Amino acid sequence: MADSLYVPDPTAGDTLVQPWDEAFRAQRDVGLLIPINFHTVPWVSLRAACFGNGQYEDTSFQKCFSNLLAVGLRRFIVDTYWDASRSQWSLCPAQIPTASAAGSSSTVPVPAFTITSSLSSTSAGVTATVSKAGFPKRQDGSSDASSGSTRLSMESSSVPSPTSSSASGGSSRSGSSSSSSSATPAPSTSTSAPVQEGFLYQLGSYNCTSTITLNYLTGIFNDFLEATSTTTDASFTHLLLNIHAAASWQHPNEPAQQSSGDLLPQAAGNLLSNIMKGNLSEELYTPSKLADERANLRNSWNNVDPENKPRGGYYTVEGANGNDPSTEDGWPDEAYAQFSKYYRLIAIFGTIDPQMGGYNRSLDADTIFPSETISVQPDVSFSSSDSLNEGCLFDASDKTVTPQRNSSFAVAVVPPTLSVSSNPDLFSPIPAISNLTACGISPMLNHSLANTTADKNPLPYAAFTHSYLWSWAPGEPLNATDASISGATGNRCAAAYTEGAWPGRWHVVDCNTPLRVACQDPSSPYSWSISSHPKTYDSATNACASPSTFSVPHTPLENAHLLSAARAAPPLDRSNINTSSILINLNSMDVADCWVAEVNGTCPYLAPDDQDQTRIVVVPTVAAIIIFVVTALTFFVKCAANRRDDKRGRRRRMLEGWEYEGVPS
Repeated sequence: MADSLYVPDPTAGDTLVQPWDEAFRAQRDVGLLIPINFHTVPWVSLRAACFGNGQYEDTSFQKCFSNLLAVGLRRFIVDTYWDASRSQWSLCPAQIPTASAAGSSSTVPVPAFTITSSLSSTSAGVTATVSKAGFPKRQDGSSDASSGSTRLSMESSSVPSPTSSSASGGSSRSGSSSSSSSATPAPSTSTSAPVQEGFLYQLGSYNCTSTITLNYLTGIFNDFLEATSTTTDASFTHLLLNIHAAASWQHPNEPAQQSSGDLLPQAAGNLLSNIMKGNLSEELYTPSKLADERANLRNSWNNVDPENKPRGGYYTVEGANGNDPSTEDGWPDEAYAQFSKYYRLIAIFGTIDPQMGGYNRSLDADTIFPSETISVQPDVSFSSSDSLNEGCLFDASDKTVTPQRNSSFAVAVVPPTLSVSSNPDLFSPIPAISNLTACGISPMLNHSLANTTADKNPLPYAAFTHSYLWSWAPGEPLNATDASISGATGNRCAAAYTEGAWPGRWHVVDCNTPLRVACQDPSSPYSWSISSHPKTYDSATNACASPSTFSVPHTPLENAHLLSAARAAPPLDRSNINTSSILINLNSMDVADCWVAEVNGTCPYLAPDDQDQTRIVVVPTVAAIIIFVVTALTFFVKCAANRRDDKRGRRRRMLEGWEYEGVPS
């Protein structure tokens, strides 16, 4: 895409090549019928990953955010600062000086900041020119005057920022004794301080450009969503917005002043909801949409083909046997929200500093979810080996989805001492991240990894991403046997280890290998049993006693319950049968390396047609991924045609022969 703001380094993109892209895609596909609130995906603070050195500059942030997206991160904590002097939501913790602010009184001192036209990569005190890349074409004109960043409903206080927020969240800045920048005065001696586009301002501990705004972030994000609008690359994403008031430019290291009255965002274009909708309106899933769909399941989540029905047991349904079923606690699954309705993002309020307590969030209520959406796990603690001492949501004796064992948007802060090198082994998961994920809790990273930001080195953040892969064992899935060989079934089916180095993780097996079979009660996600007799894959559907069916885990907690059931199963009396693995319902028998959760399933992507395994996407809607049958593909192609008519000419990159790299799964 020409002039795209999404510009990751090749190093970042290379971290999701085979087998990683295939593994993550298969993991995504098996969870497409699970409500989005039960997906365990890590959160990353942009303040830690991109601004840990106090550098708030367009080009470096563009590279950093692009790299984080390219390595597979999908949930971000954004700290956004209301700059009242410019009426903008900024990512910079301090206000950018303006002529009116600095020149309003003859007693105002000469601005205590530096403006220069070049940037030294080794000096934090020198300023830089701003990237001239424009904002996305679909930017809403009503939001041009506002921008900002945000944070999560958890404190990011451990971020090694020059002015980290207090644990109480009362101020976004420390009460430093330095009330102004330590930089030399600006070249001009005038008392006015006009904002200069294209320059970096040194403001105390921060170096900020005037254009490092929330609009700029959503522009990058929009181009990422466009670049990944394919059946194989699409994913559901989250932005959590922490709200702060920017410190004054005269005293950038001191707490911000209370904002009230006319100093608060009031105009329509200044609301956070307008900023989010300016670039992302078509992709944004909102509270109002959720409320409408919950109230009428018959015409929303249930109005799909039988193969696309949401999996049962994850939320309560009122009037399930009548004509008007509804739910008060349910969320849509990813297949419906993302691949049928094309929504790929939710925005959530995080913390709000007292200085911004007067901001009227009710004006954003139809667009941005409340902070209570996130379920913070305050009692999680780690041992010296990074296993969980307490807080794990897995309980082998509790197979119900109760409030006490509910992983709905559950999140916990990871230990601040993660041992990640600058050149990590991507095949060695970070224990704390893997252990949190296996417990149904999304890890939240609020400190820089390997003492670096992602624009300088994305590899530590790629290691963080790979560590939340809960399904396949490192290095899996291995390449399938050549289909041209008559009867070849090697590496075409999947099984879960019950012992060894990776218990619970999946690996490829020959489909003709007899193994015990994983059986699940469709109405109770955590109720698993193991067949008493081994079966090969093509006969596995007959191994499970009703109401259980041959199945594959769809979430980390389901996987943990399957492992528990396998370990508790009575031993076989046949010594020639492998008991260290359990057969799960996942295969690539139709097309090599295209994994489907159906014994006779059909790969929803084109088969390989060249040596470098480049594919052409032929299914315009990603909903077809979870169907795995030809009839459903036809249905969703029709939906895509309607979508093109309804979306005001929206460009969909999956159309007209768009190519993508990697193997579909």
